Amino acid sequence: MHRWLAAQYTAVAAVVRSVRTGRLSWRDVADLAVWPSPVGVLSGDPLARLGVVPDELSEAATPIRFVRTSRYLNGASAVVTHMVDDASPDLPTCLDAMDAHRIKSTVFVNTRASVMASLWPRLRRAIADGHEIGAHSRTHPCRVPDTFFFCLRALTRYEIDGSRRDILEHTEQPYVWAWAYPCGNCAGRSFFQRKVARAGYLVGRAYPGELQLQHLVPDLQTYDSNPHAARYTQVVQRDSTLIARGKRARAIPGRTHVPTLNAKFDEVHAAGGIYSFLSHPHLLDYGRSGFYEQHLAHIGGRPDVWYVPLGPLYAHRTLVDTTAVRQLVSWDARARFAVFNRLDPKIYNGSITLEFQADAPARVIANGKEVAERAVGPITLWTGEYFRRVGESVLLTIRPNTIVEFR
Repeated sequence: MHRWLAAQYTAVAAVVRSVRTGRLSWRDVADLAVWPSPVGVLSGDPLARLGVVPDELSEAATPIRFVRTSRYLNGASAVVTHMVDDASPDLPTCLDAMDAHRIKSTVFVNTRASVMASLWPRLRRAIADGHEIGAHSRTHPCRVPDTFFFCLRALTRYEIDGSRRDILEHTEQPYVWAWAYPCGNCAGRSFFQRKVARAGYLVGRAYPGELQLQHLVPDLQTYDSNPHAARYTQVVQRDSTLIARGKRARAIPGRTHVPTLNAKFDEVHAAGGIYSFLSHPHLLDYGRSGFYEQHLAHIGGRPDVWYVPLGPLYAHRTLVDTTAVRQLVSWDARARFAVFNRLDPKIYNGSITLEFQADAPARVIANGKEVAERAVGPITLWTGEYFRRVGESVLLTIRPNTIVEFR
């Protein structure tokens, strides 16, 4: 009983210290009761913003017909998304390895780590190359196992909102879509999931049950139904050491057997799913003979795969679910369509792919500019406008809130 009371006193004292240092405020407590609003939804009529009037809507037969919105960009049959955690001196080497195999990742960094001053230039280059920088808090508070009081004083606006501000201040990335819970702490608590959502993150990635080895193969092969406690398919990294509170250091096994790693990817790829894998840069072996780059070589460069970071991937799901396509009066075109939604294009800055049935080849115009045709191949960006023909179908990749004409 005395030990329990001492633990509670220690926890409350830590909360009080957090208040005194300014890292815990009344807003943090209030956040626990606030239900988050949808992120980036604009008011007003999106068709009116496009200049479309009601008389332009049409249901007349045309030689080109809208069929559906593709689940993945450019009609890809599967997705690969990679995540690497922590501000580590090994991070540049890790990014170089990914770039060699055209893998795209979300790099989760604790933005006030001392090494960050030397990492920001490399991270800015990573953004230009199609990676995403995700928030992993400012100071990486960690307690295994966590407690409610720990979560209250650790996951504050200082950590959650502040890490986003740091990323936006040091890079040209237009938004920070993804958050990763340090040590996986508090991801299973709905109060703190809501807090991450309130902060405007589209996805919060968990790291479940490390002591129970549940983090090794959560085996998620699609989008997580709870995006603010999102799991992943498997880890790819060496053994590590974990020091749980009040216990001796414990060895935590990793996953480095290349045939086993590759087989899990093959399983997800064959099912047309999303293969999401996680690594810590300091727990990797680099070079062609290392398990990490052998796995990257197996999964990279596939013509039917979309390679995309985690945050833009979840933004894409929202784009697919909320974007509408309406046929317009053709005028002098073979067919015209309005593609629109009510989402903020700064946050939802990606493209979607629309499938049309066409009886003959056609030129495609989007907002007055001709769209280029591209061949099938690996997709390594979440933006861009292009089309490709598949039999009698046209797969058109464009950014929403545009007028499409076929000529």
